[in-house]
This record gives sequence, C-alpha cells and structure tokens, in this order.
Amino acid sequence: MLNKKSLINLILGTTIFTTSLYAQESDIEDSSENEEDIIVVSAGKIEQAVSDTVEKVEVVTEKQIQESGAKTVTDALKSIPGVVITSLSSGNMTPTISMQGFDGDYVKVLIDGVAVSGDIGGAVAAFQLPVENIDHIEVVQGASSALYGSDAMGGVVNIITKKTKNEYDGIKVHGSVTEEFGESKEGSIQNYTAGTLSVAGAKLSSTLTGSLNYEPGLKKEWANLALGSGEYYKTPKTLLGYGKANIDWTDDWGTIGIYGLFMTASQLSNYTPSGYSKYASMEYDTKRIESGIKSSYIFDNTLSFNIFSSFKDFILNDYYESVTSSTSKTETEDNSTNIEWESEIQANWKPNELNTVLVGINSTFETMEGDSFEGLKKQLLLSAYAQDTLNIADNVFSVVPGVRLDLAPAMDDSDTLFQATPKLSMRFSPNENTVIRASYGMGYKIPTFKQKYWVFYHNYGSGDANFILTGNPDLKPEKSQGVNLGIEENVLNIFRITTSGYFNYITDMIDSQLTDSTSTPQKRTYVNINKAITYGGDINLSTKLDRFEARAGYAYMNAKEDDDGEWTEIALKIHHRITANMAYKIPIIETKISINGEWSAPQLLSTSSDEKSPDYLMVSLNAEKSFLEDKLSTYIRIDNLLDNFHFIEGTGTSKTQEEYYSLYDGITLSLGATLKF
Repeated sequence: MLNKKSLINLILGTTIFTTSLYAQESDIEDSSENEEDIIVVSAGKIEQAVSDTVEKVEVVTEKQIQESGAKTVTDALKSIPGVVITSLSSGNMTPTISMQGFDGDYVKVLIDGVAVSGDIGGAVAAFQLPVENIDHIEVVQGASSALYGSDAMGGVVNIITKKTKNEYDGIKVHGSVTEEFGESKEGSIQNYTAGTLSVAGAKLSSTLTGSLNYEPGLKKEWANLALGSGEYYKTPKTLLGYGKANIDWTDDWGTIGIYGLFMTASQLSNYTPSGYSKYASMEYDTKRIESGIKSSYIFDNTLSFNIFSSFKDFILNDYYESVTSSTSKTETEDNSTNIEWESEIQANWKPNELNTVLVGINSTFETMEGDSFEGLKKQLLLSAYAQDTLNIADNVFSVVPGVRLDLAPAMDDSDTLFQATPKLSMRFSPNENTVIRASYGMGYKIPTFKQKYWVFYHNYGSGDANFILTGNPDLKPEKSQGVNLGIEENVLNIFRITTSGYFNYITDMIDSQLTDSTSTPQKRTYVNINKAITYGGDINLSTKLDRFEARAGYAYMNAKEDDDGEWTEIALKIHHRITANMAYKIPIIETKISINGEWSAPQLLSTSSDEKSPDYLMVSLNAEKSFLEDKLSTYIRIDNLLDNFHFIEGTGTSKTQEEYYSLYDGITLSLGATLKF
C-alpha cells in the first residue's frame, strides 16, 4: 500500500508545482460545448451535427476525457460499452480497439480524417496517442468500408483535434501544460508530461503538441538452482513519446496545411505468446514517422474539395529471450519497416436542398522489408467511392446509398484483387424526440503483409506451441455483410436512451492451418478457411442536470465460426460489458468529483480446453479543482479503487483479476495539474 511518507512527498511536490503555476497570468477561451451541437464528419465524410447523422456516431468530448482522467485514446474510449480495449494479458504489446467482435486490425483509426499507420498485422496502437489537443473523438461501429476502405470492417475511430482560432488582429499565443505524478503500492513513481502550443495570426497558424508517458514497471528478482538468477518485470516497463506539429493557412477560398508526426513506444515485459514467465523477457520498440499535406478548396456554396497526401513510416524492433538452462537461452529477433504513401481527392457537391453528393478517389502504396520477409514486398490499392445523402422532409427522413470500388493490381507473388463494396443507411425521425436508424454495409479486409509473406518462428514454446507460421500470397480478402439498427429517445429533455443491435456475416475468414504435424517444429500457414458471425447490441442511458451528469451502458456481443458445419464459439471475446460514469460539481468549493467504472464478463480462452478468464472490474475516482477562471486545474485520481476486487475467478492458470490482467500495482494514486495560457 501507499506509505505515509511517500504520500506526503507526492502531495507536497504537487502543491509546490501548482502554487508556482497559480501566480501566472493566462488567457484562453472556453471550448466546451453541448454534445448535441458537436459537428462530426465520420459517418458520411460530410459535416453534420451529431444529432442529425444518418448513421449512429458516438462522441467522446474533451470534457468527458478530462473527467475520466484518460491520458491516451484507448483510455478515453473505455467509457463506450461496445468498444473493447485488448489487454496485455496474452502477451499483446500493442493494446488495440475492438468493435462488434472484430479485432483491432479491422478498426480504422484516423486523425482529422487521415489514417494513422498500423502495425505489421494492421492494427493501430491507439494507446500511443495522447489526448492532448483533442476536441472530441468520433466512433462509428459497424462496416464502414464503403467510405474508408479496407481495415474498416469493424468500424472507424476519428480523432478530431482542436482548431486554432484568432478573431482579433495581431498574433495570438495560447496552449497548455500538464504534469502528473503517480505512485503504486509498490512505491514506483510514474510520470506523465504533456503540452500544446498554438500561434495564430490573421491567416497563418501553427500548433505543436507533445507528450511523454513513463511507467517504470514492477521489477523483481528471480532465482532458480538450475537456471541461475536474474531480474524480471512483473508489470511492463513502458516509455511512450509523441510529437505532432502542423502549419495551416486559412483564406476565403479554403485552407492548406502541412503536418509532421513522430511516435515512439518502448516496452520491456515478461509476457510470452504462451503466457507469463519470469524466465523470459520481451523487448518491444516501435517508431512511427508521418508527414503530409492537407487542403480544402471552396469553389462556391455548392461545391468544395478536400485533398490530402500522407507519408507513413513504421519501424518495429522486437526481441525475445528465454532462459532455458544455466548455460543456454533461446533468442528471437525481428526488425521490420513498413512504408506507406496515401493520397485522396474528395469532392462535395450540394446541387439542391435534397441532395449532398460525395465522390472521391484514393491510392495507397505500401512496401515492407524485414527479418521475416525475403526481399522488399509491395502492394498498391486504387479506390473510387461515391455516395448521396438525400434529406427528405426537412430531416424527417434521410437515406444514404453509397458504393466503393477497389483494385489491387498483381504485384510480387499476389494475384489481382477487385472488390465492390455497397452501403445503404436510413434515418427516420417521427418527432423531435425520437430517431430511428438502420443501415446495411459490406465490409472487406485485404490480407496484410504479415498474412501474405510472414515467416514466423514460434520456437520458444513446447509441443503444439513450437511451430513455423508462413504467409500465403494467394489469400483472398475477408468480406462481411453487416446490418445495424438503432433507436434514440429523448425523454422530457432529462434522459437520453439509445439502443442498437447488429449482425455481421463474415466469409473467407483468414486463419492459420496446420499443414505438417510430423515435422519438428510443426508447420502452419494462413488460409481462407472459415465463415463466422458476430451479433449483439447495446443500451445506453445518459442524463445531465445543473451540477450532475451520468452515463451508463450495457453491451452484449457473441462471435461464432463455422467449424466443419458446426458453429462454435470464438475464443477471446467479451460477451457482456457494463460501463458507468458519474460527475458532480460540489457547490461553494466548486470541485468536480467523477467516478468511472467498467465491468467485463469472463472470456473463453481456448475452445479446446474450455478455460475462461476471470471477470474484470475497474473503478476510478477523479477530483478536479479549477482556479484563475479555469486557467489552472489541479486534480487527484485514484485508479483500481477496489484494489482488484472482482466477482468471478478464472478456470485457467491465472484465476484472479490481479494475475490475469497483471494489475500487481493495485491501487494507484496520481496527482497532477494543467495550466492553460
């Protein structure tokens, strides 16, 4: 537990820090706004109020991010019941976003409409993205391939950054600085530093955003008569760095800007693909470099264009070591580089009050080389898409048909791929308090470089866990047919209730198949083998009064695959999930107290052994006090408030929440302050 001396030191340090900031003068405008008035773009790639979108868009506002104490995008999205963040429990070094039963490599993550580079398997490490300079986050669940292409079979997450505004003559400078320190019951100090700086003139503006997140991990000693001795990390040692800069020119005809982004992630842990082991260590280092140019051109009130071109470079260094005896050890190392060039031109045309037409073309060219590939691999994808938003009877009824055509020419050992992806969405509002939404969408997922060319030596396991996995350049894209239905009701302007349901049917599902069980090690390869279905739904309730607001939600999901004519449950899926968030601003002292909770039901770990994980229960408390007309805020946050209390034990090796999710730090206390100037 936190000892008295360390707690006093932590409070004293933060008090000195916030006191020194209190004396500074600052000037920043309040950017908070009503959630219903937020303008979103993700559902149809056109600007709309979130209450008017044809497809359901879930929004996480800047205010909600602050109340939750989130530092990263994955932290911020935990408040949405239908969004699951994968954990580190199974050796996954990149926690990702899962929706409607689709894993992270089926969910597209964008920043201001431009895709963020993914890992070798395609998933985006959203846990590296800080919440600094985020205005809001838009989430669209369900197949979105008609607009966003491959990797959007499960949905889309669009991170909208704050836009620099200058309504006065001269130069305006503003920004923020955040400093946070945290301590676990084991005494380790965690540090989070972040800040933004914006400079704006009449037409030219620039913004710089950066963050550094360091967690020292829980370090332990091990000793074994046969193996010797050493050190290991019971919880991962993590260092995350992020920096983004952009320069924009705004004129009567539109905008043009350039940006550059750099991210780095370094983790050292003792998780292996076969489970936790103090005799093994895994070093995981990535670097992401991105740059690009974006422009919008307003031809007149009816026609406008959006253009972007981006360059992305992802570098992976992965080293695994296992002590097998006092004189020998097993080592595996992989170094890979993935480069991507993407360009897109989109035209928005509004010929009348009824129609809003959108057409666009996109090209994406990728290359990859590394230790697990032979030579340089290349892939080109050419796309064209179109949709028409028909607004009938003044927002009473709207319908959006759309289609996307994708062509991947034959390259290296791959065949030519062609895919047509349709969509149809409808919105009906019989009165001002009720909205009914329905949509059909086809999704698809082009095989990744990993699935096509990877040669993976899984030689640090035993028995069936000792195998060689090879790629297959002849893989076909995975395809899905998805249906979504939702109802939203505003009850007396006090409560808002939303319910939704979905069903997805997946064909040509890519999985690994045993090709030679007699060899040592065994041989596996990727093939198009299975059909699968995912289905479920959620219900959400929210209310907002003078000083009190609350949100609660429940989500159900099930996923099954066709195993030789029999539908069997897919492992590692969470069937039931509950989230709850409450915030109250105490009068007189004007301090906001927020409580955030989430619960996830046990998940099936293996269909062969029928083992299940424990359930997951996490509650946090956040108290925030503002000074200097909200220019300075200090906060205290307690995570894992219940100290790993949960209801259901697992049936596998790790039975408790503490063991399975590696929450050995227990209750953690964090103190911090944010200065806006």
